[in-house]
Amino acid sequence: MTETPFAEEDTYPPARASWLLWAAGALAGTLLAMGISFAFGLEPTLRGLSRSRELLSILWVAVSAVVGILSVRSLTGRSLPPRRWRTRTGLVVAETILLGAWLIPQIAGMSRLPFGALGAGMLACAIGAVLAGVPRGSLWENNQPPSPEVAASVVGRHREPDLARRRSGGLKRVFDLALSSAGLVVSLPLSLSAAILLWWEDPGPVLFVKNSVGLHGRNFKQFKFRTMIQGAEEKTGPIWASARDPRVLWLGAFLRKTALDELPQLFNILIGDMSFVGPRPQRTVLVAEYLDRMPEYAERHSVRPGLAGLAQVAGSYYITPRQKLRLDMVYVRHASLGFDIRLLAVAFLVVFWHRWQRAPARIPRSWLHPPRPSSR
Repeated sequence: MTETPFAEEDTYPPARASWLLWAAGALAGTLLAMGISFAFGLEPTLRGLSRSRELLSILWVAVSAVVGILSVRSLTGRSLPPRRWRTRTGLVVAETILLGAWLIPQIAGMSRLPFGALGAGMLACAIGAVLAGVPRGSLWENNQPPSPEVAASVVGRHREPDLARRRSGGLKRVFDLALSSAGLVVSLPLSLSAAILLWWEDPGPVLFVKNSVGLHGRNFKQFKFRTMIQGAEEKTGPIWASARDPRVLWLGAFLRKTALDELPQLFNILIGDMSFVGPRPQRTVLVAEYLDRMPEYAERHSVRPGLAGLAQVAGSYYITPRQKLRLDMVYVRHASLGFDIRLLAVAFLVVFWHRWQRAPARIPRSWLHPPRPSSR
């Protein structure tokens, strides 16, 4: 009997943990909404408010998150996955309740909450609705992780002395830590907006976990925004996406073209699973197949995988695994912080200018040349 490459397990947390997750989500939504509201000027300051009004504003935002959770949960019940119209209606109802609760005291001339509290409350309500409208409280879809046997076999093919000794440079890691930390903070409003809009188009998990091979062959969870319909790979398993894939969501196509679906990988970089520049991570189940045909494929995992890679800027999304390997090995042999910065600049140019041209010009090959070794 042939061993299945996928783990047969429920990848969502137990249902009994949902209320705990929602409570934590309501608290997180409250803090995030208030922080963004204050930082971006929706509420300039609380210093002019009385203590009671300040506490009332905080309570308002917290209650808003709970209203979003309860409204969506009351309409979706226990259906998994919940129907789209039910989750969307739940969010609209919750936001309408909040708007009315804020407007009535304004019209009646009663004690009024500041406008910033309304904005932060509606954002917290949307975050709560997203948390309540995902199956069993899981924010990511991880429907086909590799079996433990496959993951172990991939690691076993990377236990060669030269691979085990090689380490990424310390300066490169400091660069990754500093840039990923700043990127997570700056991109937080954009990430929240993308998550809410994705949830609105196709209610369910807003993130997708791609089980990929990292440094020295270890499997790790590579996070991305979910750009396809739920369960897109349940019948086919992991396959290459086509140029006009009917499974891709409308917003997902935009996120892919602008590479904004990769924003959650800043967290992968922060915790050390990835780097900003390196060979693009490939799925563990696919790497297991590549290693059968190309044992040298293990060499590309002697450095951390990257958000951007030489194979992506010099080639294209649809080049063959062997062609990608050749380009990845050029990077592995010449990896340096200077080369990383140059490739990041080229990747930025490709995503935000080159892809949007009707007749794009080719990237000058000289921009992609690795640094020459210094002569002594």
